[in-house]
Amino acid sequence: MKPITTFFFVFTLCLLIVLPQEIAANQEGVVTEQIQQACEHTAHKHLCLSTLSSDPTSQQATNLTILAQVALSIASQNASDITDLVKTLVNDQSLEPRVQQALADCLDHYLDAAEQLDDSLAAFIVGAHDDLKTWVHVAIGDADLCDAGFKGLKENVMFHKNKVFHQLCQNALAIAEVSISAAGK
Repeated sequence: MKPITTFFFVFTLCLLIVLPQEIAANQEGVVTEQIQQACEHTAHKHLCLSTLSSDPTSQQATNLTILAQVALSIASQNASDITDLVKTLVNDQSLEPRVQQALADCLDHYLDAAEQLDDSLAAFIVGAHDDLKTWVHVAIGDADLCDAGFKGLKENVMFHKNKVFHQLCQNALAIAEVSISAAGK
């Protein structure tokens, strides 16, 4: 092959490899009209926009029902991620015993919360809207119980995680309620 032919071949090959990845990367974080509409009804709009716009399923969502399912799944995944973090922290010998005990309690609460959010998603899918609300509120209550375990301690290593989880749950419930309301019209 001539050098110029080789150059064009390699250049074309690079474009075919890099361009689709660039397009996909630029699609992440795009706030679609559906995401904007869903997040308008939430108490924590910025968090809603950032979480939904970073989810590929949300990017393709054509209605609020799909976005509500995604928001519930994101909250559930957050509970699972927190559970994994707490499993690591609870064994940290540098923490005082009362903090380790509070973390052990948080582990139980977040295991329950993840399960309750999975139940809430199932309830939403089958149209059991009262059950959906109950399960989300119970999951929020679990985060509150985790937070309460740190009362009287110098530091609450879970404060920020509990706060974000609480907000994700509130957002998911708000989107689900708007979806339910829109479907009932």
